[in-house]
Amino acid sequence: MSTILVSGVGALGGWALEFLARAPGVERVVTVKRSPWSGPSWTTIAMLGSAIEGHTKQFEHRQVDLADESAMARLLAEVRPDAIVHSATVQSPRILSGAALDPGLRAEVRAATFGMWLPWQLWPAAQLTRAVEASGIDTHVVNASFPDVVNVAIWRRFGHGPSTGAGNLEVCAARVLRYAMAITGRPAAEIDVSLVGSHALLTRGAVVPHNFRLTVDGADATEQVDLTAALSSWPETINWHGEIPNSLYAGSAVKNALALLGSEPLRTHVSSPMGLPGGYPAIVGSGTVQLRLPPTLDEAEAVAINDRAARFDGIERITDDGTVVYTAESRAAMENLGYRCEAVEFDDLARRRDELREVYRRLTSEGQDA
Repeated sequence: MSTILVSGVGALGGWALEFLARAPGVERVVTVKRSPWSGPSWTTIAMLGSAIEGHTKQFEHRQVDLADESAMARLLAEVRPDAIVHSATVQSPRILSGAALDPGLRAEVRAATFGMWLPWQLWPAAQLTRAVEASGIDTHVVNASFPDVVNVAIWRRFGHGPSTGAGNLEVCAARVLRYAMAITGRPAAEIDVSLVGSHALLTRGAVVPHNFRLTVDGADATEQVDLTAALSSWPETINWHGEIPNSLYAGSAVKNALALLGSEPLRTHVSSPMGLPGGYPAIVGSGTVQLRLPPTLDEAEAVAINDRAARFDGIERITDDGTVVYTAESRAAMENLGYRCEAVEFDDLARRRDELREVYRRLTSEGQDA
């Protein structure tokens, strides 16, 4: 009986739970959240939705805080999930996109990039990784929380980590696929999209370093696609900073988890497979993720593209011990917001987490006063 555990049942994890409730290939779903009421509510609603679809899956909720590594390790050893869909964060910075910030302040927040909030994604992922280690289980983790950077740091720190991420590049590839379908009039089955790139492609578009190739019925049709249009204004401009896109990220995470547990190879795109930076076309199945790069691009070149692309999220480099170093531009913007940080180190995560809470509180308070 396949068991999938969802850690962090909230804006993104709640969507993942709903998709799992209706998907074939999984018989048991276990949710983990520290909240005494929202976790059980999410889980019960998903169970009822599953019944509406005619499924008889088993649902369980456990109230556990990821920060309690011992309790989480005991839970994992008991549940023994075949895969974990991880979406927990300390706090979501997305409310800033809707706050009434002064234009100058909002520009500084954007200049600091999404990478500024990395400790909020890295802290829970590190806690989960330690709990998996302590539990002694063999499982696949699909991380939906800033995987392009978090997965890399985790792998370099621990020597293992999430099998893959979710969302980000795959969402970009989906946009390109729909655009290609619209301009060629051909069905998806006849179109092959190959895209290498990072999280920043979602919000910055084709200016971010990338590699792109498109074939239709096996023939190269790359020049037929305006990648800038496909990733920006087509068919309408999308606000990637709010909660609306969470269904896309959650669907990607569930698809990847089910593909890892299945035996049928799935051609898709994934973020940070096996600790590589950024995203890639890949084949997922039977517990493995294999890159599916175009003939003209090798793995080293693809990784180099994504290392350059990481700068658009404020990341200069990730060292061998998992320390994430910010770009000079991002550091300067963060200092203008009252937050001084040159690099995110694992041994300093708790302090960075708390400092960001204070920065966030101040920024949202200023937004309310504006």
